[in-house]
Amino acid sequence: METKLNEHFQADTRTIQRASKPLRFFQEMNALVYLLPFLLPFAVFYLWPVGRGAWMSFHVWGIQGMQKFVGLANYRKIFTTSDFYLYVWHSFYFVLLCAPTVIMLGLLLALLINQKLWFRTLIRSVFFLPYVLSVSVISFIWLRLFDSKYGPINAFLKLIGLHGDINWLTNSHYAWWALTITTDWWTVGFVMVLFLAGLQEIPRDHYEAATIDGADSWQQFRHITLPGLSRVMHIQIFYQIIACLKLFGQVQIMTGGGPGDSTNTMIRYIYVTGFKKDMFGLASAQSIVFCGLMLLIALIQFKLSSRSDG
Repeated sequence: METKLNEHFQADTRTIQRASKPLRFFQEMNALVYLLPFLLPFAVFYLWPVGRGAWMSFHVWGIQGMQKFVGLANYRKIFTTSDFYLYVWHSFYFVLLCAPTVIMLGLLLALLINQKLWFRTLIRSVFFLPYVLSVSVISFIWLRLFDSKYGPINAFLKLIGLHGDINWLTNSHYAWWALTITTDWWTVGFVMVLFLAGLQEIPRDHYEAATIDGADSWQQFRHITLPGLSRVMHIQIFYQIIACLKLFGQVQIMTGGGPGDSTNTMIRYIYVTGFKKDMFGLASAQSIVFCGLMLLIALIQFKLSSRSDG
């Protein structure tokens, strides 16, 4: 009797599985339909340009189109040109200047706003509003602020008795700091909001227990806040490194890569090669190499993050 029941049960199970195959197929197709509004623009505006750029990188390609196939000649030219290494260093130099400062400022603002202050909504709005503006608007605003003759920044420095004749955008040292200040002011609101979200996910019970145990504010920050923000911190570091490596708009509008070539970055180098020198094949090869470099950095960071999380 038990054997017959098992046979009936197995037969019913096979029948249900056969009947569920069309249902599973329909569910998968239904999910694909919902994904199409994202997949189609992604394929048209991301995958196709990347594939087209990779194809162009193997050719001498001008404004009138393909001229001839040159294989790896464009890639060899990149690595035998000193400008490539210089502009890559400029891009990483900006990462060293901007990424740590914007992350620290964003964390400090998030810690301030996370307190029970009656004006914290105002502070949050004031610091986040610049992030919704375009890079061109931000750059033109700070271009006027850093004006060496009529800019408010030099006027304020003179007012408080400091050196007020700084050529912010024509001195190679000050130009990098001008770009850093501009970018920090523009993006610190986004960093602040992410840190604020991370702070609000840390249970308040941890702080109450630490207070009862006699821990001061610094000890609570070191042993509760920072570990609680570890995942958010990893995201912030990754995002800021990639964003800083892609620096272009601020340089293009505020310094034009100058003085000389002192603030020229890799992205602007690619732009000049393609649109100023009419060498789109070489510019495509430069883009592929720089993209590969950023992917390598991302993989290293993910590896380090996974180790620290483990």
